[in-house]
Amino acid sequence: MSSVPPPAARPPTWLARLLDRLATVQLRSPWVVIAVVATTLFPSIWLARQLELRSSLSELLPDDKPSVIELQRVRERLEGMSTLVLVAEADDPALLREFVDAVAPRLRQLPREWVSGVDDGPREAQAFFELHKHLYAELSEIEKLHEDVTARYDWEVGRKAGTNLDDDEEPPRVDAATLQQRFARKVTDTKETEPGAGGYYLGENGRLIAVVVRTPLASADLRAFELKQRVSALVTELGFERRDPSFRHSFTGSLITSAEQYRAVKEDLQSIGAAGVAMILGVVFLFFLRVRVLLALGTTIGIGCTWAFALAELAIGHLNTATGFLVSIIAGNGMNFSIIYMARYLEARRVERRSVEDALRAATRDTHAPTLAVSGVAMVSYGALMTTDFRGFRHFGVIGGAGMFLCWVATFAVLPALLVVSERLRPLPETPTFRDRLSGLYGKPFAWLSRRFSLPIAVVGVLSAFATCALTIRYFAGDPMEYDLHNIQNEQKVTAAGELAVRVNRVVGRMSQSGRAVLTDRLDQVEPLVAELERRREAAPPDAKPFGKVVSIFSLVPKDQDEKIELLEELVDQLERARKRGFVSDEEWEQLQPHLPKSLDPIGIDDLPSLAAQPFSERDGSRGRIVYVAPTPGKSLSDARYLMTWADAFREVRLPNGDVIRGTGDAVVYSDMLLNIGEDAPRVALASFLGTVLVILIAFRFRRSGFAALATLALGVMWMVGALALLDVKMNFLNFVALPISIGVGADYGINIMARREIEGDEALERVFVETGGAVIACSLVTLLGYLALLFSVNGAVRSFGQAAALGEASTQITAMLVLPAVIYSVGRWQRRRARL
Repeated sequence: MSSVPPPAARPPTWLARLLDRLATVQLRSPWVVIAVVATTLFPSIWLARQLELRSSLSELLPDDKPSVIELQRVRERLEGMSTLVLVAEADDPALLREFVDAVAPRLRQLPREWVSGVDDGPREAQAFFELHKHLYAELSEIEKLHEDVTARYDWEVGRKAGTNLDDDEEPPRVDAATLQQRFARKVTDTKETEPGAGGYYLGENGRLIAVVVRTPLASADLRAFELKQRVSALVTELGFERRDPSFRHSFTGSLITSAEQYRAVKEDLQSIGAAGVAMILGVVFLFFLRVRVLLALGTTIGIGCTWAFALAELAIGHLNTATGFLVSIIAGNGMNFSIIYMARYLEARRVERRSVEDALRAATRDTHAPTLAVSGVAMVSYGALMTTDFRGFRHFGVIGGAGMFLCWVATFAVLPALLVVSERLRPLPETPTFRDRLSGLYGKPFAWLSRRFSLPIAVVGVLSAFATCALTIRYFAGDPMEYDLHNIQNEQKVTAAGELAVRVNRVVGRMSQSGRAVLTDRLDQVEPLVAELERRREAAPPDAKPFGKVVSIFSLVPKDQDEKIELLEELVDQLERARKRGFVSDEEWEQLQPHLPKSLDPIGIDDLPSLAAQPFSERDGSRGRIVYVAPTPGKSLSDARYLMTWADAFREVRLPNGDVIRGTGDAVVYSDMLLNIGEDAPRVALASFLGTVLVILIAFRFRRSGFAALATLALGVMWMVGALALLDVKMNFLNFVALPISIGVGADYGINIMARREIEGDEALERVFVETGGAVIACSLVTLLGYLALLFSVNGAVRSFGQAAALGEASTQITAMLVLPAVIYSVGRWQRRRARL
């Protein structure tokens, strides 16, 4: 890398001329410029406030993905599966039953948009299965009972006629106990330990009772708390608290726990955004040590962020789990332009002792090109994310890329005007103060180290390139994906509703459905679908079953009804004939009566009680077109490898007649997400790198300085990936974004150093590394803190992004501030020695 002489004056570009004219306006009428910018803020703030957070994983996939299309179809056809569980506690069990009888009808009167169903106990279902218990008995049991009754009847007839032989063995008597045992119900159980015993969800020794309210509200709908208030007011109107001081009510259920988690995610995003901005502004103050600078830069970055999220509302309309935390990222990265501009302005004012006008024009002239190049490479990196159809990447790229450019625009549109106003109100001192000397301390340690130990640092940098290149290849050649979903989920914080859910589950039974719904178009497709799914399960090795049970509404309908009804009718007829002939006494007949069938009509799916049929019912009232596929017992749904196996097993099923049934749910959606990342990640990384190369080379007009900046960036990125490999950090749907972003944002530091070197020449090399290097370090610190703020998130994926991005930031900053200067110093010394020879 040859030395760079002081450059000859180059003709200004059209952008330089435009910004120079803008500087003239800013110098003459700063308040007009500020007023114009302010008028854009009112609609921008309103638009940004309209952004909603959508936390579903399906929001990360493209709308045309089969799993997303099917998921939308499922949501349109099925009633909301969310539950609000009203729990009452008191010392008197009778009072609790009376409460349920009073509150359930009132809950059913609430509008359908709030309540789609009320389950106040399995009384209806228990009565139904009690009435039809004979048809739910096994056919073999009925056949055996029929044989026993026939044998006993024939024996009694022979005994009365005297035709039995002496060695004929007397068949056992068929009494009430025999019938009760043979007709034990197979669908429900009346054991006192089972949920719903006695017809109510009453537990904890009769001191707790529950009513399950089903609602169409989405799990992330904050109207859950409004529904909770409505139900609470209804309970208060009934006056049970006044009747019994021990009576109290509370709430749990998936609607409440999910709403609490959603609210926690929103609060988490707000808190880490606020923490990131606060730390960024803290670094800005510590670097410049001037309140006016802090206010000017804070205002500028605030304007840029507001514009960015207003554009997000117009272009996208919502945030998702990949974009919800972009406030601290845009603030940290976008602040770099303002810091570079401010550092150059203060250098011109304090060190070069220029006037306000000259300093402003110098700052605009010297920083617009390198900062625009930085903005360009950042936008290219974010733009690379937009080349994929994975919405998590694409939306991140749109908002992040727009944020970088709009922060650059804000820097050159409003920051100069703020500085002019500040200088008019209180001019800066003409002589340097201790604050000016302290700001130079940021770059001096790096400048001293790179000059004093230039050759060792340069050699280590070159050797590390080979080592980290090998680590990078090994990292990506292996499987770097994260398969333990515990590591990317939210931290499970114990809440009152969560603790109550554990107690209620013991009384009601598990309220969550671990199976995933597969929808058919016609009822005649259900049984072939079940048969095909069961065939797939049976074909799998014993230790690799892709799923467990397959349940349809036909699982609740008795099998072999025609054969059972014929046998039962014959059985009843024989018992009646036996009574008429005196084989059964009146007392025995009274004991048998409760166990004989009252109705032997066939049962269809429309005859099933609503409680039993509810999981198989759709919004339009139709029943039976839903099949549930349950996970394999003992398999964890937090194991992404199993999740993908499970999803592949029911993602697409072809029936014997050629019909294709598609499955969906979080298992299929997450599996598709991993497949999407695997397909798109190499293309995104390559597009980001090639785009960055092109922008840098064009910005430097293919001069050596551009290649030096590129080499510095490449080394920093390899250091980053090497660190990820050594720390065993796995890639997920979110932290992969750190790789292309580090390519774009990490180019900032080498570009600014080399651009300033071209302006000043090697005669001012020390000053370049101290002054510009100090600003570069400040830029790196604010970006780094924007990433580190994410480590405070409750979400594991967000924390992993913060960790990966922070490693990338630190790596690219050290290579630019230590290795690059060391190489420049080493090459310069070598060239001087060679010239002397």
